[in-house]
Amino acid sequence: MHILLMAQCYAPEDVSAAVLITELAADLVKRGHRLSVVTGAPSYPLGRVFDGYRNGIFEREIIDGVNVIRTWSYISPSKRMLPRLLHYGTYSLTAFFGGLAAGRPDVILSFSPPLPLGLSAWLLGLIYQVPWVLQIEDLFPDAAVAAGVIKDSKIIQCFYQLEKFLYRHCQRVSVISQSFVETMLKKQVPRSKIELIPVWADPEEIRPMCKENNFRHLNQLEGKFVILYAGNIGFTSCLEDLLHAAQLLQGDSHIQFVIVGEGVHKSSLQAEVEKTKSTNVTFLPYQPREKFSELLAAADMSVVTLNNAAALSSMPSKIFNIMASARPVLAISPPGSELMQIVTQARCGINVPPGLPGEIASVILRLKGQAKVLAQLGKNGRTCLEKKYSRVRCVDAFEKMLSSLTTQSPQLATTERRSR
Repeated sequence: MHILLMAQCYAPEDVSAAVLITELAADLVKRGHRLSVVTGAPSYPLGRVFDGYRNGIFEREIIDGVNVIRTWSYISPSKRMLPRLLHYGTYSLTAFFGGLAAGRPDVILSFSPPLPLGLSAWLLGLIYQVPWVLQIEDLFPDAAVAAGVIKDSKIIQCFYQLEKFLYRHCQRVSVISQSFVETMLKKQVPRSKIELIPVWADPEEIRPMCKENNFRHLNQLEGKFVILYAGNIGFTSCLEDLLHAAQLLQGDSHIQFVIVGEGVHKSSLQAEVEKTKSTNVTFLPYQPREKFSELLAAADMSVVTLNNAAALSSMPSKIFNIMASARPVLAISPPGSELMQIVTQARCGINVPPGLPGEIASVILRLKGQAKVLAQLGKNGRTCLEKKYSRVRCVDAFEKMLSSLTTQSPQLATTERRSR
């Protein structure tokens, strides 16, 4: 089976969802499938092309047996809306030509965001007469509206019309959480068209490790009770609550908050820490991928956040890496959110609603001296991850979905596409 995968980010050394896409493609190749990936030059999150790459018109390379085609896009470090839309739009356009260069596939899998990429996937599906799956990582434009990234009502309405068009014309809408399924149903997507395949972590790659490790040594964290946030620092992360909790715990010199990552909201959070003179908060840049397990192991508790506005349009995938590392989760998320449900059902941590920094501080103080409780929470998370959210299990689900679509005749696939 020749699979054409279209995703804006694809690089083994990346820190974003590109890691999962890279793992999916590599695993499908190992299972005997042929993979062509149409992507752009890796530049997330700083808006600068990674060393060793260039933002050329057309580039080819082979990574782990995967045929990778990179096409040009507008890349800028600016976090303003227009440059970001230009980045998404130019890649979505040039990806169409990358798809033509890849040759006829048996099935197309395109990732959203960026949502306009779906138009290129749809056109390629029509040209090649093959089925097309729209993979939803974040609900767009819902997530962008919730984050305040897009505010113009006319632009928002255009994106909603595009979203409706794409849901109608794809053969499958693959989503990462049950809350996304419910949202799809509200958007009148037929249930038969929706596939739920969760985000995963690789328990073979991310393993429980010693807490007092080299990461702690290099960052003067030996003997500290470390509260770790590692990931994108965006507007939906609601890390203000964590910083306010840090202020409340300033008197305890053994507690240290460590925030690792980049994003549009990082500078304002750093300014807040400087203003309040919070010495118990450390900001660090993204760490190399090969140090990721060590980074997660250095935590006593790891933080996952989701604000009220984004509760139904985003699902932080970092929770699964934390579970794989056998560390307890401190979730800051709305009651009833899927993030809260996972933490509760897996018994792998504590959930605190947004806007309650005092409660966050109380939870940290309560658990600080309970090593056995923390260890059990971490163990519970690891067990749940292995049973429900492992790499092998989720790649199995992708392979099954894609293979089932290729059993349809081209005529049937085209008829289904037109009927919807």
